Amino acid sequence: MRIGKHTSEAIKINQLEETIKLKDKEIKDIKTECAEQFKKIKDICFCNDYNGRLDKLRKIHEIASDNFSALILDIVIYDDAEEKVKIIELPNTRKSK
Repeated sequence: MRIGKHTSEAIKINQLEETIKLKDKEIKDIKTECAEQFKKIKDICFCNDYNGRLDKLRKIHEIASDNFSALILDIVIYDDAEEKVKIIELPNTRKSK
């Protein structure tokens, strides 16, 4: 059975396809932003200013903290069963403490 262009099923499929395209673009934008931030960190690490080690670490910490906070704000799940928002916390490893 073929689905006609203007049936409710076809319209719903088109809407879902559009939603997928938007989500794919959003994911690509996030990946691009992450890559740019990692490049900043990489550039700071390979800077030849050996006397400014603490300044480098402070700058890396600032970039990582800002982006981590923004990412956490984006990782929010609405729990329908409990009707409340849950924030997913990323795990800390011993190395990151």
